[in-house]
Amino acid sequence: MIRAWHADAAGAREVGVDEAVRLAVAGPGAVWLDIEATDDQTARALLAPLGIHPVALDDMVAHINRPKVDDYGAYLYLAVHSARWESGERPTLREIDFLICDRFLVSLHDEATRSVSAAHQVLARRPELLARGPAFLLHFLLDVLVDHYLPITEQIAAEIDALEEALFRGSEGPMDEGILRLKRGLSALRRIVGPQRDTVLALTRDEFRAIPPEVRPYLRDVYDRLARVSDLLDSFRDEGATLLELQVAVTSNRLNSVIKVLTVIATIMLPLTVVTSYYGMNFRLPEFGWRYGWLYALGLLVLTALGTWWYLRRRHWS
Repeated sequence: MIRAWHADAAGAREVGVDEAVRLAVAGPGAVWLDIEATDDQTARALLAPLGIHPVALDDMVAHINRPKVDDYGAYLYLAVHSARWESGERPTLREIDFLICDRFLVSLHDEATRSVSAAHQVLARRPELLARGPAFLLHFLLDVLVDHYLPITEQIAAEIDALEEALFRGSEGPMDEGILRLKRGLSALRRIVGPQRDTVLALTRDEFRAIPPEVRPYLRDVYDRLARVSDLLDSFRDEGATLLELQVAVTSNRLNSVIKVLTVIATIMLPLTVVTSYYGMNFRLPEFGWRYGWLYALGLLVLTALGTWWYLRRRHWS
């Protein structure tokens, strides 16, 4: 699906693809060309009139790029990733590629993303996002994209707290799997957020013609929030490692407690075994002739067990 918008002083309107390409080349106004789930050949043919460098075109259709920004003079190529982590072992990361110059913004992605959908919804009500220049619309897209990272950090923090409480409550369950799933998800996010933070930081410098000076303060705000997300992910990584160590320690303590109980039982039973072995010998003992010899033997067993237990308690071994 391909959607195109054109904006000027009169407002913003959705236009056809051919008209959008013509306006992007010759003007007037600014154009946003959004390409979603389109095959490579169609995307290349559509962007050919814009005079895009072949390397930039290859990057646009590859969809295997790390977050980065490449300067081609009159325009920039930008690769960023949106994130969603609702269920499963890993977060869902979707690459969004941009081409931006002073006349047009091209976005290309395989699936619908919330930031792009939000831009389509508000553009008719806020035409200035595109009328002031494509860089302002790019800021809006990046701003919404980074906003969706913050609920993920809150979700991770809540999950870490829940795992810690479950560990201290002694809950029985697949705790190791939950901790490892969390660590894998954090690793996947950190591999994206770190380079993406540096990419947004590069946009705030006065070295790109496609990013006017009046947009850079807004992009610095986006960078600050993305840096905060990156710092939180770093702290979550440390907490995840601590959580795994804590799980090992708790499991070891539980095992030690079980072994301690079994050892106490075995220690109490050992003197009883000696007594029963003594009276189980194959010759007659004097106690066998007593009227209440059996009661004496049982009493001896009970006293031996109680004496052993008292000794263990006195030494704080049980």
